[in-house]
Amino acid sequence: DMYPRATTPDLQHLRGSEPDEETLTTVVREGATIGARATIGCDLEIGRFAMVGMGSVVTRSVPDFHLVMGSPARSTGFVCRCGKPWHKFTGPPLDRARTECRHCGRAYKAEGGKVIEL
Repeated sequence: DMYPRATTPDLQHLRGSEPDEETLTTVVREGATIGARATIGCDLEIGRFAMVGMGSVVTRSVPDFHLVMGSPARSTGFVCRCGKPWHKFTGPPLDRARTECRHCGRAYKAEGGKVIEL
């Protein structure tokens, strides 16, 4: 809810639990992991198999297979379906035709900050 209030302005009635025109949806995609005490803003998307670090404050959508941490949350690398990181950001975005997770062997392609599962 972009403008949360528990009651009507005159304090006479509780607001219903039903969504209204001020309520925006946040979508958590298949396989995503959200750490303890993370705060996720409204009208965002947490991508497939993305991972949000504990205590993070997510103010922007998280792409598929990204690891985000901090307040505000920032992408710090890529994670595999198995949950292990396979690339940590240290410079410009990784562009690779093919990379394999050293833990489980799944293959990925990274291009311009996006990850494609092969």
